[in-house]
Amino acid sequence: MVASGRGYYSLSLERDELNRYFGGGIPKSSLILLEGVDGAGKSILCQRFTYALLNNGATITYLSTELNTLDFIKQMDSIKYSVSKHMLDRNLLFLTMVPFLGKVKFDEDEDFVDRIIKEKSIFESDIIIFDTMSFLLIKKNDTDEAYFKIVNFFRNLNNLNKTVLFTIDPTHLDEKFLTLLRSVADLYINCEVKSFAGEIVRAMSIKRFKRPMDLYMSSIPFRVEPAEGVIIEIGGFS
Repeated sequence: MVASGRGYYSLSLERDELNRYFGGGIPKSSLILLEGVDGAGKSILCQRFTYALLNNGATITYLSTELNTLDFIKQMDSIKYSVSKHMLDRNLLFLTMVPFLGKVKFDEDEDFVDRIIKEKSIFESDIIIFDTMSFLLIKKNDTDEAYFKIVNFFRNLNNLNKTVLFTIDPTHLDEKFLTLLRSVADLYINCEVKSFAGEIVRAMSIKRFKRPMDLYMSSIPFRVEPAEGVIIEIGGFS
């Protein structure tokens, strides 16, 4: 079992060396921002993190705005990141915001923070993943007070020894809120899509990393292969 409090969660898998490129793990009780436009690879990285974290003893609540429960299981199986046993063992709680049986639905006029606080089961896990958070934060005429309320909500979870990972599409949020989210993240990763040698290559660009365990790579190229998942391509581009 993973101990609570300070320390690190391992991302280690035999299939790749991602954990080493992150300096040996991600800090516990941290706020992790994974940013990128549609198609940059945010969700597949969340799924890679989820699989490794579960296999290294962590418990996870995963909230998705894109997949229902069945599609999530099929997606994870298709890249050999099977999580069915973890779900049966209640180490993984998957909550979908897509209309489906067992859904957790958020109304457009309902305050996100107030609504999610009511879902007590969310906070029983070590790690809470929001994929994609920006869909939940889109509101017209939001004030600075509303923005700080969301950040304080995240930080309160950190104070309860919870690690929070959330993904956003920067095209969905205004610049002021984006700047705030980026500034408070302990680990800020920007997913980029570049052309290299005539091919499209994705990369995780680490913009900020507080409390790394060891030296880490600031840019980690990767690709996604059917039946294999995330493939790390160090040396792909700089």
